[in-house]
Parts: sequence; structure tokens; C-alpha cells
Amino acid sequence: MTWTRDDDINKIFEHLLKQMNTNNTKSWSYGYSMTTGPDGKPVIREWGNKPDPDNPLQPQPYEPETLSQVDIDTENMKVRVIVEMPGFTREQIKITGKEDKLTLSASNDARQIDTEIPIDARIDPKSAKATYKNGILDITIDLLEPPKNDSVDIQVN
Repeated sequence: MTWTRDDDINKIFEHLLKQMNTNNTKSWSYGYSMTTGPDGKPVIREWGNKPDPDNPLQPQPYEPETLSQVDIDTENMKVRVIVEMPGFTREQIKITGKEDKLTLSASNDARQIDTEIPIDARIDPKSAKATYKNGILDITIDLLEPPKNDSVDIQVN
């Protein structure tokens, strides 16, 4: 919708309020996160859901969100995955695992998340233990074999 200088500010305000209250609109956040993978290499992930830059007030079709922050740490033959997932209850979160990845799903009235988290080592999904507290999902899984260390020292000049 295009506005002209002659439009009444009340009409514009009413339109914006109506857009905010429709069920097919949602809030958005967007960014990048950079972590170090278990192999020592940087992992850059794009996260969030951004609006159409040409029309940011236009209702966006509903899409599952991506996770904003995921930390993966490998130590003592265990993998620890920490995921920021505020706004859910334990009952709304579903986790499944394979030897090389975890799949997270969570849904409530306001948000839906469906994502896969690749693990750069072979894990034993049957050994997984998860806790959820204060919006933080903490998963610990046993490794089936030690992770490969293909990292190379790089001299800084």
C-alpha cells in the first residue's frame, strides 16, 4: 500500500495497527552467529526471519524460525549442544537424533522452530540427555569415536 501526503494520519495509524494484529504477521529478528566447530574451524550461521526489504509492513507468510544461538562443544568423549530457545515449555520441544545430527522441533501459538543441527562427529543418540531451563536447551550426548582433528597451525605475521 502506498501513502500520499493527503492521507489522514489516523487512517495510516489504523492500518498499521490492523497489520500488527493479524494472525499472519509475526515479529522478526535476523543476524549472524560465529562459533568455532569441534574441528577448530569457524562456523558462520545466518539466523532469524527478516521481512521483505521492499515492503517491511506487508504481512509475511509464516515460516519456521531458525535458531539464533547454538553452541556445540566436544570434550571427554561427549558432545554438549546448548541452544537458545526462549518462549517454549518442555512439552513443546521434540528432539530426535542420528549419528551425525540432531533435529529440533518446537511449536506454540506464537512461534515454530524446525531445524537440524549437524554434528561433526559420530554420536550415540540413545545416550542423549536434555534439560530445558530459562529458555536454554542443554543436550549432552556420548561420542561413538573421538573427533578427528584436521586442524593446522597457522602462523600469524
